[in-house]
Amino acid sequence: MTNNREGALRAAFALFGALVMGGCGSVHYPAHYTLNFEPSVQASAPARSIGTVAVVELGCPDYLCADRIVYRPTPTEVGFYEYHRWAVSPREMIAHYLADRVRSRSLFASVTDADSHATDFVLNGTIDRLEEVDEGRRVAAVCALSAQLRDRRTGTVVWSSTSTERVALEQRDVAGLVNGLTTAVRNSVDRLVADMELELGRSAALPCVDQRTCVGAHAR
Repeated sequence: MTNNREGALRAAFALFGALVMGGCGSVHYPAHYTLNFEPSVQASAPARSIGTVAVVELGCPDYLCADRIVYRPTPTEVGFYEYHRWAVSPREMIAHYLADRVRSRSLFASVTDADSHATDFVLNGTIDRLEEVDEGRRVAAVCALSAQLRDRRTGTVVWSSTSTERVALEQRDVAGLVNGLTTAVRNSVDRLVADMELELGRSAALPCVDQRTCVGAHAR
């Protein structure tokens, strides 16, 4: 009995040790990713600017802008890549790119990506979608953004728009997904900025809020 008990204990300890060593050898650390945007080229200054603007961090559903990258296996199901995560919050990455694109168009006398009460306008918005979408054999990266420009003095929304971009994935891995999401975000932001530029160019109702920076027919 004693020998049998000692043998069983030795076998149990050996099994426990093997499990511990096996677990230690298979530790899986998450990989981290960022959206990769090329620096924008500065456009020539227009004949008239409408003041200063602050581009603030975008709103986003908690599940979408936590650190795990999101995928949708069905329209009603949300999944997360446990070992593939964002190194920087999408709120911050996309807001910085939006500020960069607005700055590059020279629409405003100055653009800051920090919420400053000294600016004439505030540009904010939401990230509505930023995810992989699986549709049978087809896989796409989808980004949906909404944005609005608000006059800080009056509280009036002088422009708003939404943009959704879908990019089919040819590279079927997470690196390919991140590249696809980068393209979708870039296209969405560029479409929003182009729409805002068009609206501001058409709107005669927008005042020249800073006489020091305004030139042209509306500067008095």
